Amino acid sequence: MLAIATKLTKINYDYKKLLEINKNVSKSFDYHVIDAETTLLDESILENLKKAVLTVQSKRMDSFELLEKYASYDFDICVVLGNKAYLSEKEANFQKTRIMHVLEKAVTYKNKIWVGTEGVENIVKNFIEKNDLISYYVYGCENPDISSKKAIYIPYVEKMDENILNSMKNYLGRRENYHGNWQDFIVSLEDLKNEDLNKIKDYIIVGYPINQDYENILNFKNKFLGK
Repeated sequence: MLAIATKLTKINYDYKKLLEINKNVSKSFDYHVIDAETTLLDESILENLKKAVLTVQSKRMDSFELLEKYASYDFDICVVLGNKAYLSEKEANFQKTRIMHVLEKAVTYKNKIWVGTEGVENIVKNFIEKNDLISYYVYGCENPDISSKKAIYIPYVEKMDENILNSMKNYLGRRENYHGNWQDFIVSLEDLKNEDLNKIKDYIIVGYPINQDYENILNFKNKFLGK
């Protein structure tokens, strides 16, 4: 299964553009993963999204309110620990185990639940397996030893250049085992090989297009299905 991820910060919270992207992505992909980073509560937007997976950062003060809101729609919900760049000082200081409280509430709803495992692999492992959730990890990070359906987040470009690499500096800097080896964390479609795909062929493959134009989004599907 194939999906496309959209970060609202990268489209400057242009909700008209988000709906346009969602309309196109939902026609060609199985899922549209929307990383809201902050609050997405506009009902006129939410009610028009199709095939959406909405992210809830468990360290946010309003994480339970967001969870309840998103659960009222026909969305999958992705619970992640939370990126401190988008958290208050108080939120950033919450314990990692807070994700378990959010997950325990999440499974009381009917929605399918994804779990971002980066940084909390050992905390969430048993809960994911017990509740048959989807474990969601980042390309380049270690595939967690969790017996579950898996999704993998893959930032990609058609061809890497210096400007694109600079734009991903903060993302790469957050990866613990990054030492200039961007090829281990970002896929260049022109270098994609069959052996790379065979390892993840049964996963939900979530492509994050560093260039957000629709042609580049379709290139991802063409490359992955054409191999």
